[in-house]
Amino acid sequence: MARNSTGNEQEVRMQVYESYKETFASAPIRLMSRTASRMQALGYADMASAIGDVDWRTVPPDLPEDPTLRQDWGELLTDAFQSIPAWLPQLAAHPMGYNLDSVGYPAVTRAWSAMWERQTGIAFSNDGLPPQTYIFHGGNQAVSVAFTSVAEARRERMLDGKPPTILVPIPTFTCPMDQLALAGMRAYLLSPKSTDLDPSPEAIAEIPDNTEIDGIYLMPINNPTGRTTSPQQLAATLHAVLDRWPEAGIILDAVYVRLHPDQKDMLSWYNEDPRFAESVIIVDSLSKSHGVTGLRAGALMTRSERFAAGINRYSQNVLAGPSNAVQAVIMSMLAPFLTGDEDLIDTRVRLQHRIGAHLQRRRQLLLRQIFDRHGELLDDHQPVLPDAESFDWDGSMYGIVRLSDKCVEFAEQQGVPPTVGFYLATGVAGVPLSGFCQNPNLIRHGLLVNQDDEELADFQRRTERYVRLSFGMTPPPRG
Repeated sequence: MARNSTGNEQEVRMQVYESYKETFASAPIRLMSRTASRMQALGYADMASAIGDVDWRTVPPDLPEDPTLRQDWGELLTDAFQSIPAWLPQLAAHPMGYNLDSVGYPAVTRAWSAMWERQTGIAFSNDGLPPQTYIFHGGNQAVSVAFTSVAEARRERMLDGKPPTILVPIPTFTCPMDQLALAGMRAYLLSPKSTDLDPSPEAIAEIPDNTEIDGIYLMPINNPTGRTTSPQQLAATLHAVLDRWPEAGIILDAVYVRLHPDQKDMLSWYNEDPRFAESVIIVDSLSKSHGVTGLRAGALMTRSERFAAGINRYSQNVLAGPSNAVQAVIMSMLAPFLTGDEDLIDTRVRLQHRIGAHLQRRRQLLLRQIFDRHGELLDDHQPVLPDAESFDWDGSMYGIVRLSDKCVEFAEQQGVPPTVGFYLATGVAGVPLSGFCQNPNLIRHGLLVNQDDEELADFQRRTERYVRLSFGMTPPPRG
């Protein structure tokens, strides 16, 4: 480790930790932006490393690999938002009209479908009934709609009044598990069978025979870990699900897929088995691929008629879609896919890949700095990092590192969890991986089907030694 923290630095970090331990009980060192004023009052100057969600200062303003990214990305966003006055008269008489009431909604769905087909090779169409593409108020709402459609399909099929059971391979992002708990749905948390924590058919095979499964939620690019599940392994896992539970819905959270240079290969399995068209519900978003997290523009795409009833009822009866103002921004970003301007389409697709590469450069840079400066606090074996030497990217902006025995011992001396000990010693904060492998609300309401599973409990304990680091979904480097 190049530099040890001074006692004063650790004291300040401990004050920060104690200040927010109650607020972030399930992830006590996830110091969000709202903590900035408190940290400043404590005299902690290096907020970027303390929060762990590093900002633009961590990357050189003009990267030799892509010196015009800042300008091109900025122009896309500027043009999109400046076009609102021109688009609004075409969308509706009421700028804040919603969803299917909007004249422009069909154009937005066609544009999104065209983008998806161009980048992944999978076609969805709203020309017939039921529709196959829906636009919602962000990717999280699209996930909620997908859960609702699985619940509705179970009610239609079983007529037994029982809530659906959703299979959730862990680690997974926390929002879906909370959504399940809020909706009163049951969850079966599936522990991985390999040290890389990827889902596998082997894990599916060990689920007890009498377990009811109505759907599975999983991510081709895992949100907590940043790992990419190979298309072969993903297909094998989904085959294993449908072989045992033919009526199960497959909710595929694919918000990172279009950032991946191998985007078409990642979902190449979709057209190889007719069961997938009737089972798969795809969730997409512009937040990552276009760097517009706050825009709240998400989509749901499926060819399944079995799940259409729940999706349509939600769409028709809930103010679910983006306002016309947001639709105008979406249309400006996606219009080339609708008009067929090949040169502009290629430019937009390349820009998405450049944004993805920008995120990976940040990830590589910060991981390398962490290992160079604090190597003795990190385990020599890093099973979750795709490449623990070059830190080559494998899908998203996150990285899961395993802490060393020395770090665990230091944490025990301080009376804190291992990830907090790492923060106290280094100033680098992250989220304990265990927070992505359990959900207190599911347990509180008796909705975790395999709550007494000793193997699950053992895996959750082992993940306390892993810390999830975020390297930020921020604007491109500034000058």
